[in-house]
Amino acid sequence: MPQKGSLGKGLGALLPDFIDDISTRPSFILCGIEELSPNRFQSRKDFNDNEQKRLIASIRKNGIIQPIIVRKSGHGYEIIAGERRWRAAQAAGIKDVPILIRDVEDSDAAEMSLIENIQRADLNAIEEAEAYSMLMEKFGISQEELSTRVGKDRSTIANTVRLLKLPQEAKHALRNKTITAGHARSLLALDSPGEQIQFLHVIQKKALSVRDTERLIQNRKNTRAKAESIKKDTSLLDLENLLSTRLLTAVHVSQGKKSGKIEIRFKTAEEFNRLVTLLASI
Repeated sequence: MPQKGSLGKGLGALLPDFIDDISTRPSFILCGIEELSPNRFQSRKDFNDNEQKRLIASIRKNGIIQPIIVRKSGHGYEIIAGERRWRAAQAAGIKDVPILIRDVEDSDAAEMSLIENIQRADLNAIEEAEAYSMLMEKFGISQEELSTRVGKDRSTIANTVRLLKLPQEAKHALRNKTITAGHARSLLALDSPGEQIQFLHVIQKKALSVRDTERLIQNRKNTRAKAESIKKDTSLLDLENLLSTRLLTAVHVSQGKKSGKIEIRFKTAEEFNRLVTLLASI
């Protein structure tokens, strides 16, 4: 795994956005926009929202004020942070863009891209989950370490990654923001993808709030647990009837989560001896 020494110096060493004193910011150079290529570890997939349209209009009027962070790649440069600005500059017809060149490893490039998007709230929940998953699986970063680096609780990261377990239709809805991450986490309480999709349709059709969704799913689980309990009681009742018929006396069967018991009733010493003799012969 690549060493993370550069990040130990702080994000300001890599991203001038985070340097407070403008006099300490390194200088940039101008680069032909065609020399840049997207970050292969880019978390963000959707660049066609209204915010992007506003950015295109701003760049068309004012140009790019903030440099794009890049690293050398073949005969050009790979974007580390600022892909949204690069795409907007292309759409605005800008030919040259300001860049800052950094020498960083793959894991640093992936992490910086993720942090930039998170701090600017650019990612939807699935994109964020995929980014966390990539950093953990591809670069071996633990949830605890990732929590420190992106400034989020470990439980928040774990719950976000769990969203990747949803069926594709639910993930698509989350990407398109027809449901929220809160809705999606509620769906994970259901056991099967079929049920999750069924409740997804109910959420969308009725425009349920997250609280209403949680209540609806909990009611379904309570109803199912009650039905299973009734079914189990019926099964035990059948067993009691069978044993009572075989032994010619009352039998009571009870069952807990981990243990149970069978009670064989008798009223007289003669009945007791008969039962002992019968059970001993089994």
